[in-house]
Amino acid sequence: MKSVVTAIAFVTLSFAGAQADTTQVGPNTYRVRGGGDFSLSNASATSYLFSWSDGGGTFTSVADPTLILRSGSTYTFSRTTSSHPFIITDDTLPVTGSDGSFTRTTTSGTAMDNATLDPLVDFTADPAPTADFISWTPESSDVGSYWYTCRITSHTAMTGAIEVENAGVPVRAGSWSAIKALFGD
Repeated sequence: MKSVVTAIAFVTLSFAGAQADTTQVGPNTYRVRGGGDFSLSNASATSYLFSWSDGGGTFTSVADPTLILRSGSTYTFSRTTSSHPFIITDDTLPVTGSDGSFTRTTTSGTAMDNATLDPLVDFTADPAPTADFISWTPESSDVGSYWYTCRITSHTAMTGAIEVENAGVPVRAGSWSAIKALFGD
């Protein structure tokens, strides 16, 4: 019986990360597991300000964060102020800089539209007072790099990175052998 209780405790701890939670992994980089609802305001035409709460805490007015999202989880992006349409693009959008300080290097609306994920209307969140938002559940085939930016061509500083990682949970070294030892082959 002790082995069964130990195995249940181990499995429970192993899957505790499946709940929605955020971990800050760098100065302006956040891993958001299990989905999340981001409210987006802005600091003039210089930055998007992200706010969200989950099991990892409450994050308020984080300027242009790099987000690491997990495939298979749903994320929503809602504009809360009256300007600056928000779009999510693929990695073909020309961008330069580093976490928290990215700049889009094009002012071409055509280039932004061509890079915006399909269908374009689903990956554009128009500003308030509309109830428009983006709801995205990246699949395992979506693992990779993306950008978000303002759809206004001259607002190049309102740009940040999104990385989508695979939802597969790595098994710690020796964990599988420990489970097999408890229950046999």
